[in-house]
Amino acid sequence: MSLNDFERNGEVVYTVSEWENYARLHASVTTSVQLALYRESCKHLSGSVVDCGCGSAKMAPLLAGQASVTAYTGIDYAQEMVSVARQVVQTLNRSSFTIRHNRIEDEVGQFDGAVSIQSYYAWPEPVVTLKHIFDLLVDGANFVLATPNRELCLEKLLQDAEKELVAHPDFGAFKHYNLKLAGNPQANFISMDGLIRQVQQAGFRVRECHQQHFGGGMNFLVLRKET
Repeated sequence: MSLNDFERNGEVVYTVSEWENYARLHASVTTSVQLALYRESCKHLSGSVVDCGCGSAKMAPLLAGQASVTAYTGIDYAQEMVSVARQVVQTLNRSSFTIRHNRIEDEVGQFDGAVSIQSYYAWPEPVVTLKHIFDLLVDGANFVLATPNRELCLEKLLQDAEKELVAHPDFGAFKHYNLKLAGNPQANFISMDGLIRQVQQAGFRVRECHQQHFGGGMNFLVLRKET
């Protein structure tokens, strides 16, 4: 076990090496259900945006094409994810788009908006992380948070995705790795009610929430910082 592993109550949730090994697959495969989630998330973001747990920065190309977004900072603690994300951002020719190798809880600065897609379920101390994201935001900023709940049926979603990506050379490995990550008994697949209680505890106001993505298996919240 590495000191850099993600621990909750003294137990390892995910090792950093698990995210390192997932980096290339995360970048190379995008399903239509993922893309729909990213696109809805973008609609609520503007100004300087921080992506908390950015992975391979799949949000960056979409935000780069959005005139209302002036800057993007992706944060991830897995070095290989950061390396792949930097390669993605370099293709965008946007000097204000950057990737940082950092823990979310150690990030500094002020941002006009935040997003976190499928990262929450691995956080060791979710309320601590949510409170830090709150502190990173200017008053009136939106925070888009999307994370799986217990209704997620990943096997079915991947079966459907295989029909659209049948010839993709990485899809088999992508499918296997996602099932492995989701099958971790320590994964925090929280209910919508439980998540709302946590974000409110962190200081956010809930503007919107629904479970329309991923066949009902994804909690999608648009939050606002109001002080």
